[in-house]
Amino acid sequence: MKNTVLSAAITAACLVSSFTYAQSNNDTSFNPKISVILDGVYYSDNKGGDGIEHIEEMSGILGSHGHDEEEHGHGELKRGFNIREAELTMSGTVDPHLDAWITVAFSNGETEIEEAYFETRSLPSGWKMKAGKFFSGIGYHNQQHLHSWAFSDQTLAHQTFFGDHGLVDSGLQVTYLPATPFYTLVGVEVFQGEQDKFGAEVEHDELKEGAGPRLSTAFLKIAPEIGTGSELQLGLSLARTGQHQEDHSETPDVELLEGDILLWGLDVVYKKLPTGSFGEGSFTLQAEYFNVSKELTIEAASDIDEVGEEVTGDQDAFYLQTVYGIAPRWSIGARYEMAGMVNELKEESTDKLGDSRRVSLAATWQPTEYSKFRLQLSRANISEFDEDLGKARSESFNQIYLQYNVSLGAHGAHQF
Repeated sequence: MKNTVLSAAITAACLVSSFTYAQSNNDTSFNPKISVILDGVYYSDNKGGDGIEHIEEMSGILGSHGHDEEEHGHGELKRGFNIREAELTMSGTVDPHLDAWITVAFSNGETEIEEAYFETRSLPSGWKMKAGKFFSGIGYHNQQHLHSWAFSDQTLAHQTFFGDHGLVDSGLQVTYLPATPFYTLVGVEVFQGEQDKFGAEVEHDELKEGAGPRLSTAFLKIAPEIGTGSELQLGLSLARTGQHQEDHSETPDVELLEGDILLWGLDVVYKKLPTGSFGEGSFTLQAEYFNVSKELTIEAASDIDEVGEEVTGDQDAFYLQTVYGIAPRWSIGARYEMAGMVNELKEESTDKLGDSRRVSLAATWQPTEYSKFRLQLSRANISEFDEDLGKARSESFNQIYLQYNVSLGAHGAHQF
């Protein structure tokens, strides 16, 4: 099935390319930019390959904690060689008013529309609208595709609150770029709310399926002038969902919850432009902090006395990373991240869920703008809550990534 779908996608891309060439003299012809991006990783750890699973199960206030839940395995790495993802992207100008973009991702035998949206080109006074499925504009890292990441894996902060993908959903975004002395962008979004963690839904007869949109965000980004050769961007983000559901059932007992989640975050990115050729002398410092609180109510339970009780939780997470261009086409990076400086769940009592930490070092060689190769070493200490003991316990392990990323065809410019 996977080969069939991939072959069909490649055939479609070839047909589109042929059509474009044949109609190259017609200004109204369908003429998208087409690219195929292949990402592969050799992965290993000293836990028999279970390091990724430990990270997916790290303790936090979001998610369903019953033993019967199904794991979401998109992009999961196995010990050894992995084709993590192949992306087929088409983008272009629809007409004088609209641009369009679609990215189809192939991963682990699954095919998924990662992004598919249109955005306006000609709204007046700095306004812009985007509609479809797209990555949310909150924070900084969330908008970046996997091939743009400075490290080989998702940050613990995004993994904790948004999952492997980050916050991506179907919805509407409106942004405003006012005429100020320095770059200022204000944005709001409404999403359907189909998420694995922030704004998750549980399929159960006792819980109603709410109508969308169920998730909303707002963000502010400013980039003050700080002198020639350097750039700075500061950001503030908010996100809220009014219908987050969780299943805390332990067979045969049932416990289903529903309620509100609020997130706020800060981000800062500083960039020093290259002083040499091909990225030599460039420097990037990037950090993000998120804080999440939830207020849920037990809507259904085997013990009828539990129905109506409140369950609250608070958790935060951050990462700090830096990348330096040590030579033409060569860069080194370091990242420190932590999830759970605050990490507690309050029901009948208060559970301290512990904190998870990781330190990563990476060396990247980019022979051209169309390919890069990376070695990354990580040391992780991951907290997992033991329901039987009623407390958190930690697992420490080392990880190694050997990553390659190659791009065929059109390659759009990366955002700031």
